[in-house]
Amino acid sequence: MTLLSSLSLTGVAYAAPPVKSYFNVGADGRCPRYGDLRICSGRVPSYDGAMLDVDLTLPSVGTGARHPLMVALPRLGRTKHEFESTTDAPANTDPASLWQGQDKYHWNSHWWATHGYYVLTYTPRGFSDPGPDDAYEPNTPSFSSIDPPNGTWGLTRAHSAIDTQWLSALVAAAYPELDPNHLAVTGNSVSGRSTWQLAAEARWTAPHAHDPTLPVLELQVAIPRYGWTDTAYDFVPDGHGGGPSGHDLYESAQGRPDSPTGEGNPFGATRQSFFTAILAAAATPGGTSASGPPDPALAAAIARVNLGDPWSIDGLEDPVMHEIRGQATVEWSPYYENARWRAQAKGHKVAIFAIQGWRDSLTPAVEALREYKYLKRVDARWPVDVALGDVGHGGHNTLETWRDFNQRAWDWLSANISGSHDQNTQIISEATVCNGRPDPTEQVRAPTPEALSPQTLSIAYPRGATLASTGGLNDPNGPATDPFPKGSPTPECPSSPGPAAGAYTAVSGPLASATTYVGIGYVKLSYVLTGAVANLFARLWDVGPDGQTRLIDRGVYRFDVPRYDQPAGRIQLPLFGNHYQLSAGHKLRLDLTQVDRPTFQPSNLPSSIRLDPPTLVLPIARSR
Repeated sequence: MTLLSSLSLTGVAYAAPPVKSYFNVGADGRCPRYGDLRICSGRVPSYDGAMLDVDLTLPSVGTGARHPLMVALPRLGRTKHEFESTTDAPANTDPASLWQGQDKYHWNSHWWATHGYYVLTYTPRGFSDPGPDDAYEPNTPSFSSIDPPNGTWGLTRAHSAIDTQWLSALVAAAYPELDPNHLAVTGNSVSGRSTWQLAAEARWTAPHAHDPTLPVLELQVAIPRYGWTDTAYDFVPDGHGGGPSGHDLYESAQGRPDSPTGEGNPFGATRQSFFTAILAAAATPGGTSASGPPDPALAAAIARVNLGDPWSIDGLEDPVMHEIRGQATVEWSPYYENARWRAQAKGHKVAIFAIQGWRDSLTPAVEALREYKYLKRVDARWPVDVALGDVGHGGHNTLETWRDFNQRAWDWLSANISGSHDQNTQIISEATVCNGRPDPTEQVRAPTPEALSPQTLSIAYPRGATLASTGGLNDPNGPATDPFPKGSPTPECPSSPGPAAGAYTAVSGPLASATTYVGIGYVKLSYVLTGAVANLFARLWDVGPDGQTRLIDRGVYRFDVPRYDQPAGRIQLPLFGNHYQLSAGHKLRLDLTQVDRPTFQPSNLPSSIRLDPPTLVLPIARSR
């Protein structure tokens, strides 16, 4: 039974409506013109009758007889307008805007339509459209996708994948010039996750199974941008590694990819300021206004996670957390779509070009790298590329980087839209930028994450420490490095206001030569834990000869005894990763603490950790 048909059993089964009848067609039978393009707008019923605010940008005249379809999905709190533009190179002059249009350079509705694409954009369930946010966005009619009882926002396949598949099938059925075998999808942030999820199905059969008058669509290309593939790990990272060995830091995950319930690792430390920011953004008018709380399953999960640990007691997982583990795996995380991914190995595979940010405050590099490694195990010639740079939530997001990455995405799209094909692929990495502009000569490329950095830099720090669960509550470095101090990510590279209070702090000797850190570093240490659970956080700083500090990286490891850890042992605490140029004469400061607030939620349970002298290990691309 398909998801659509099973869902229809709980309500009215809707036959496919003639989508054109919902569009604002003029007396001449055509949709209104916005600049040099025509855009059709209307509230269109989805598979369950819930009304969604939809725009369809028509391809420019003279761009061929048959046309592909691009589906462009917005990030949380944004609307159908996010990827809409009346120009190929949009520019937002608002200095408070993190993305000033540069991420849409040659990657927007105008660019695609003038190159012959139909472009489908819609406001997701649970959100309304007050109108365009930026001057370059076409002022199409504003509608709402808040339609009780089903019009609430969430992360399930019904909220994202099925709505997208349904609307795409409606459009393909109504426009015979649209080629149902030439389909692409792209999305940012939460819709980057949806893009990964949609990519797990090369053939979109569910709408046709629900209504045989709708066509089966063939997805050829997916371009997820700073999204995530494992919801539980992204929200509550545990630092335990993953992959077949269970210890692969480039595939760190909540569970094993073949586990139907995400079994494998403990829940980690909650990204508290992240949670606070996205919920506030979703519920605040301006851009969109949410219908109130998310869908019941997500609302319950958020409420439980906000209570904090313990996630398990005496080795038994909290029943609510165990249910959340299953939901986060089955419904919310593309990494665990094991059956769908493996089904593609027998036929054509969706060609994926993923863009991820090294310093992304929400969705670090591992969110794309874990899926890359998984897909390459399924088939070594799976067509999947990853571009890593200083982009995304909290990245510098320079026009130079987005111009390069969007051109690569366009080249990938053009090469695969008529039929994705197996190929040798690579990971491309560009250095992060704190001041100035990126240097394209610093890009490195390799077929695996590990091959980006064939060397390692190891620094043994001279002493150990004992850390208490309340020791860092007054550490000024916590607020100074919070990526969401005002509810939105900030692109600056934070500096340290002083020594880490209540924490372990040590500084290396000066680096003898310039090196480039590329990849996911880690801290090796031996420990003795008093207590059942504990969080251990790391911050890594670049210290210049003048004493100026700059945050390079951070990471977390979650102790959970006895189910996942022993009271004493040795661990590797993974950092989130970076591509960062280290200068000769600079030093590396390492902070270790049990409290990193407000970025992470402190543990509710008392504990202490006795640490032996730690060793920092950084993958290095080259020395010079």
